[in-house]
Amino acid sequence: MGMSAKSARARMLDPDDIVVMGAVENLLERSGYIQLLDGSVVLLDEGAKALILSTLREMSASALRCLGFAYKEDLAEFATYDGEEHAAHKYLLDPSYYSSIESNLIFCGLLDPPREEVHKAIEDCRAAGIRVMVITGDNKETAEAICREIGVFGSTEDISSKSFTGKEFMSLSDKKKLLRQTGGLLFSRAEPKHKQEIVRLLKEDGEVVAMTGDGVNDAPALKLADIGVAMGITGTEVAKEASDMVLADDNFSTIVAAVGEGRSIYDNMKAFIRYMISSNIGEVASIFLTSALGIPEGLIPVQLLWVNLVTDGPPATALGFNPPDKDIMKKPPRRSDDSLITPWILFRYMKR
Repeated sequence: MGMSAKSARARMLDPDDIVVMGAVENLLERSGYIQLLDGSVVLLDEGAKALILSTLREMSASALRCLGFAYKEDLAEFATYDGEEHAAHKYLLDPSYYSSIESNLIFCGLLDPPREEVHKAIEDCRAAGIRVMVITGDNKETAEAICREIGVFGSTEDISSKSFTGKEFMSLSDKKKLLRQTGGLLFSRAEPKHKQEIVRLLKEDGEVVAMTGDGVNDAPALKLADIGVAMGITGTEVAKEASDMVLADDNFSTIVAAVGEGRSIYDNMKAFIRYMISSNIGEVASIFLTSALGIPEGLIPVQLLWVNLVTDGPPATALGFNPPDKDIMKKPPRRSDDSLITPWILFRYMKR
């Protein structure tokens, strides 16, 4: 997560303030002040600008999409603005006046905004019975703000029992009980050992765990998880080597799409195998019975070959290319030890 603690703090502004987000370089040109971590506002000097631009270059080099965040408290003629009937409304219709409105801003920080498709991906995960847990080294307040923004938590949801720092989690006496609760969870200021412990506890509880990461310190947890997913763009070679899958686009929604594709492939494979078994049981039974009873064979080899090539192969192959069900991501996940053929299904085939 690339959002700074400054910008997280700046989110809690007076609703009458002007809030501006955009290119960091442009905002710095229009800003005259900067808000510090303690909430105080000081003049924005050249040294602070150079530091911000240096941080911007570092974040951009890490494939983060950086936006600046600033606000303005002195609203001048807009202080009493209440709608289109207000006298100052004409200035909002004149683009040439915008630079005047967005002047002497108070710069708060920069952030890497979540991708637009992430919120939908989180909703798809929830519908599919997939629990999303965020484990990050970021500040707790920053991480909570982002989790609310992307939909892991509701905008007004009480998360006192769902958001913990790594040290707070490790100090709990019943960690498994916490991990069993429904809904999303957040672990901030997490260290490598905390990530490993979370993965280990989830696996011990019978969960199938997919872990994402990009750094060297993520490698142990990626290796321990059932499915380790490394980032292909920003991921280190160590993380990629420790993972089972590498994302080419570093996009969380791609993981969700892969889950849907995997479910579709599994369903088609199951349909293919079940059809082949059910269609061949009759042939196997006829040959077995005629051999056991010593009577002439019911089907000669050429007939068997014809049946397999014409009446079995093409229909079964077609089943393997069925499009995914529309509600495939609304079904609960299957157990990892579920078998393709259950005793009940085998009994139904035998009846046919």
